Amino acid sequence: MEKVKIGYSMSTRWTDPPMMLTAMIPGILFMIYWSLSSLLNLDLVSLIAPFAIGYVLWNFVYHKAEPADIEKYVVFKNAELKKTYGGRKMPMVEFYEHFIDGEIELKGDCLEILQNHHNEFLNYKTTVRQLRWLIEQFFPQTSSSFKDKKATKKEIADHYDRGNDFFAAFLGKSMVYTSGVFHGLEQTLEQAQFNKMQMICEKVHLKKGETFLDIGCGWGTLTRHAAKEFGAKSTGVTLSVEGAAWCNEQNKEEKLTDDVDILCMDYRDIPKDKKFDKVASIEMAEHVGLTNFQLYLNGVKDRMNDEGIFLMQVAGLRQGSNWEDVAWGLFMSKYIFPGADASTPLNWYIEQCELAGFEVHSVETIGRHYSHTLHRWYDNWMSNRATMEPKYSSRLFRLWEIFLAWSVVAAGQGSATCYQIAMHKNTYDYPRDRWCTGEKDAKLGN
Repeated sequence: MEKVKIGYSMSTRWTDPPMMLTAMIPGILFMIYWSLSSLLNLDLVSLIAPFAIGYVLWNFVYHKAEPADIEKYVVFKNAELKKTYGGRKMPMVEFYEHFIDGEIELKGDCLEILQNHHNEFLNYKTTVRQLRWLIEQFFPQTSSSFKDKKATKKEIADHYDRGNDFFAAFLGKSMVYTSGVFHGLEQTLEQAQFNKMQMICEKVHLKKGETFLDIGCGWGTLTRHAAKEFGAKSTGVTLSVEGAAWCNEQNKEEKLTDDVDILCMDYRDIPKDKKFDKVASIEMAEHVGLTNFQLYLNGVKDRMNDEGIFLMQVAGLRQGSNWEDVAWGLFMSKYIFPGADASTPLNWYIEQCELAGFEVHSVETIGRHYSHTLHRWYDNWMSNRATMEPKYSSRLFRLWEIFLAWSVVAAGQGSATCYQIAMHKNTYDYPRDRWCTGEKDAKLGN
């Protein structure tokens, strides 16, 4: 049901694609019920008629051929596929499935083609394959939306424990799997990630000697940054075994073992007796799920000192999404972050923060920065093809190729975005004058 909730949150009107798509599901289930009832009553006309009408409308009205010179950009390696889609536009969901399977190749660079020519040979209509997957999300054994600790641990292990070399092949030296912030497009990926970490520490007014909690710390780069650049006592939390091992090795290399502590555990298991001056959670909150979002936010609040500041950076989706936006979101949900069901428009996040007892101080949208971050990840990934493809399979390499390329486009045009939301406890005696007096962070060396 979480994906239905997301569809609702993304929609402005009942006619928006997320609502129409979710409405198809009960319609299909009703047709199945009707057919079974007709079969039991030996009513063949009632059994066949709905499917016959549906077949005609689906194939000859909704999926009516749209002429296109698809072979200008696509090489079909499957004769049956060419027979089906030659000379016409192809649904994006079928394109990426066949691209990942190696049944399609592109005549040129994936990013360049998707960025500049996607509307010439692709459409964003849903297909039977996609509807079948959506129906599977209603059942626990096939859904990615069930968010108990066991399911969350498996989800993180499946994605983040592939191997640190896999992620280094596109993340680069910084090993940061979240959007950077550019102060000029000539800047490197590493500089953009440094800028982002500075911005986070400055927004929470981090000072020397304060305690800092990074929930969902990944490879610990922000956790170490807070200790090195701001003199904080940092704690990072990750569920990834591979990520935790990387963090601890880096702490030793950088002589930070006294200032940085890494906890390999679920966010729900962070010791309740620990209190922190400042807290950050960078693109982790999406993974807790809609149902657990209040549990997550209240857990953060309970582990903050009363005068603390919390910064949550989250990937989001556009309000009033169209079919192109929905296609990208469903691709991401199926293949890249199966449990990241809490990627929503900004209004939902703000409401949840306020319901949890936070006062939102500021919001900054950095979605365009994400597009440039993703572009650099794509360039890194493609430059490492010779080593990554043999080790991790052609299928996984192509999956990451289209994920990164399509995400550059999605973030660049606003289909997807990213928010930095700074907040604090909404109490009468909170020292709000800190926002009026020019109180700043205390970077080392300032």
